[in-house]
Amino acid sequence: MFGTVSTLVLLLVVPGPTNTLLLRAGVLFGFAASWRMALIECLAYLLQVSVWGVVLFYLSAWSPWAVKATQMAAACYLLKLSFTLWQRHTSSVDSTHDRLSGLHFFWLTVMNPKGLLIVSFIAPIGTFASLSGYAGFMALLAMVVIPVGAAWIVLGSRFEGLQKAWLTPLKINRVTSVAIGCFATIMMGRLAGALIH
Repeated sequence: MFGTVSTLVLLLVVPGPTNTLLLRAGVLFGFAASWRMALIECLAYLLQVSVWGVVLFYLSAWSPWAVKATQMAAACYLLKLSFTLWQRHTSSVDSTHDRLSGLHFFWLTVMNPKGLLIVSFIAPIGTFASLSGYAGFMALLAMVVIPVGAAWIVLGSRFEGLQKAWLTPLKINRVTSVAIGCFATIMMGRLAGALIH
């Protein structure tokens, strides 16, 4: 169990699209206004891991292309989000346009490829073969996702007071956009490489 928890923490703490947006929310709005995003992230991961678990458990032998198609859709979605963030020129922190909606963040997290990695490499064998194994792993996942997500928001909130000087919403949007765009580009490159070989 310790090995599973440690691996989950290491995977989930790695900067990526979801964590970048949690950090951004902490910087722009503070922890008090953003802590719910950690709960939304948890629900999205529970849904995503459940779906991936069922897909890989029942359908991978018949539809190996489905995994690649889903990964490509996720990469395209991330590129679209990157472009949208880059286009935002808002300079006021109080603008509602800078606040990412809970539903949008939920679907972004659902598209995050970390769920596929969790199911493929971290979930114990048999997790999706029994209700008790599934419930146990989902509870463990929730106990890891929420603190890690909250930690990213807290980290961002440490910079909240500096935003009016040099850390403007425009700069945060641009940095977030580049981080997400690079992540999506790397994903697409790996997918293309896998398809070529």
